[in-house]
Amino acid sequence: MKRAEPSEPDREQPAEGQGPRRAPTRVHPSGRLTFRSSVRVEASPDHRVVVAGDESLPWQDIVPAAWPGPIELEIGCGKGAFLAAAATSRPETYFVGCEAGVEYARYCADRVQGLENVWLVADDARLFLADSVPDRSLARIHVYHPDPWPKRRHRKRRLFDAAFARDVARKLTLDGQLLVGTDNTRYFGEILAVLGAEATLRRDLEREASYGDEVPGLAFGPTNFAQKYVHEGRERHRAIYRLTERDAPRRTQSATNTDTRDGWQRLCSIDEVPAGLSRHVVGDLEVCVVRDGDSLHALRDSCPHRGAELSAGLLEGAELVCPRHGWRYSVTSGECSTLPGSAPALCFAVRVEDRDVFVQVPPFRGSEAQR
Repeated sequence: MKRAEPSEPDREQPAEGQGPRRAPTRVHPSGRLTFRSSVRVEASPDHRVVVAGDESLPWQDIVPAAWPGPIELEIGCGKGAFLAAAATSRPETYFVGCEAGVEYARYCADRVQGLENVWLVADDARLFLADSVPDRSLARIHVYHPDPWPKRRHRKRRLFDAAFARDVARKLTLDGQLLVGTDNTRYFGEILAVLGAEATLRRDLEREASYGDEVPGLAFGPTNFAQKYVHEGRERHRAIYRLTERDAPRRTQSATNTDTRDGWQRLCSIDEVPAGLSRHVVGDLEVCVVRDGDSLHALRDSCPHRGAELSAGLLEGAELVCPRHGWRYSVTSGECSTLPGSAPALCFAVRVEDRDVFVQVPPFRGSEAQR
């Protein structure tokens, strides 16, 4: 199906001898990808890439208005392995790949050259999803191996937050799906917590099980990262969330996150707790949850020694190893075996009711509240 040529972003022509104009501010710097200040903004020779300007990209410049089939979006398409496999195997579906790095977007465009059902966008995925994608237009959104930005000061750069979850819920069609894959256990726990807090998104465990680790061109792969991690023997996490009716009741519990009787507070759903260590938040409290088989333990996500996040550490037997200095704490009592008698990690009682995880949080006093 032929489609209209996209309108190119408005840009001033550089004065003679000044070189190319810098990339528009809408293109977001993304970790190891090319930063906006060093990107040349040029039209792709085959018009397979639309580069964002300072304004939102018109949807009609990306997707044919008369496209009869479903439309899917991949955020962070990297080198385009999944996009190429999906567009080739499912010609009835139109695919849009959004990549923050202009050169990566062009690399993907070269990889899918000749296919009529795929288009690349070089843009900040948050902005593109929020103000370029029409509401209720996407059958699926794919996000595979997003950058975890592990340092605390970089957390604001992470893709998954409450605003992103709300945008996902607005852009999916009813029963549309968000598919997520990552190798980072701690970040996966945070992703589950963020998505689990969005009232209209429900995790589809049955479909996850039916897909397994990967269905090439349909779910979770192929991606270059996934191939690398399989070779290295790393654990891969995956989740599928489905958009439900807006007024559908999500839980039999109250709509709030708390049940404050005797200090018990709802933390998350058990389905949002991966094996190993994960970080969850209730109110202003950050909690490290340890899941070892059928056992659950909860500790304050702060090392008493120097305040490092315990959820970023290691689980060795019944001890949690701090990632900063290697201090060891019992997951059951919080006692420190590295320096016996030193301040213990703060532990919380934990219980599961109707697949909801509750922790009992005591009132904090004095210096304990600042630990």
